[in-house]
Amino acid sequence: MNQPKELYVDSVQFSYSRKQPLLIGGYLKCRVGDIIGLLGRNGSGKSTLMKIIFGTLRAHHSYIRINGIKTRKAYLTNKIGYLPQDSFLPKHKKVHDLLQLLIGDKQLLKTLSDHARIQTIRSKKVYQLSSGERRYLEIGILLYQPTDFILLDEPFTGLSPQSIEDISALILQFKNTKGIVLSDHDYHHVWAISTQILLLQNGSCRQIDHKKELEFHYLPEGTVDE
Repeated sequence: MNQPKELYVDSVQFSYSRKQPLLIGGYLKCRVGDIIGLLGRNGSGKSTLMKIIFGTLRAHHSYIRINGIKTRKAYLTNKIGYLPQDSFLPKHKKVHDLLQLLIGDKQLLKTLSDHARIQTIRSKKVYQLSSGERRYLEIGILLYQPTDFILLDEPFTGLSPQSIEDISALILQFKNTKGIVLSDHDYHHVWAISTQILLLQNGSCRQIDHKKELEFHYLPEGTVDE
């Protein structure tokens, strides 16, 4: 029997200074079909944890497996993609050219190119895009790669409600074929599309099963409306 595809992260320890550890036991398990929403206050270590998982930042200690194989540099496995907070696309490239360059599968390339939002920006250069257009393009390019897992660091931040809705719909298209971990301060939209919520607090991950729990651990009292 085939084992389920799984990203397993355990015992992550990291600090930027000896006196103040940032992560003391970071843990998550994401399988294909999961959308894990990672919440936490500024400075709690969400971006740091994603960089450690992806392999561009080395933890003091960590145990990371992708599909049963232990790894320290997950980006070398071609099984995982990562969306950083800052844009990773070359500013003076045309969208059409980037899609041709970065999407290897012709059928996937056609499918992404046919998206209504992509159709309207195909002839533009990256620097000419709005923040919502650029973010949609970046996430689309990552989702249409032959990876099993995707890490999305603040995909909604600073975007209009319409852009957030469009990106949420794009992410949900891949709900059954990828495992997705996303972090954002907009907990409403994170909650709406996630199958599981983790709160990164005091250096470790706490599972949240009900919205009201967020008031005990994360949000001001009276914020959550069930």
